[in-house]
Amino acid sequence: MRQHRIAIQMTFESNPHGTDEQFEEFLDAVQQQLDDLDREVQIAASLARRTAEFATTLEAATFEEAVNTLLVDIRTALHAAECHTGNWPQYVATDRNLQELQDV
Repeated sequence: MRQHRIAIQMTFESNPHGTDEQFEEFLDAVQQQLDDLDREVQIAASLARRTAEFATTLEAATFEEAVNTLLVDIRTALHAAECHTGNWPQYVATDRNLQELQDV
């Protein structure tokens, strides 16, 4: 087993179009869900571009196993955060870019 530092970047759209504050609240909800899963993930976002990068370090035998773990956790957190409330915009990922990060 070794540690893998990985990140996934996502672009989101909402329908109806949400405000910057609503997108930030959505990301806060995603972060809370990740915390509830005991997954330490750092989120960096651009409110204007509706993008977010989720980065973490995972211990796994291979990069692919680490990626699978992160993707399951992100998917679970996004699903939990997207519980649609009538007058809230719904955010849907439209673009993804996954990469292995180098240790510093």
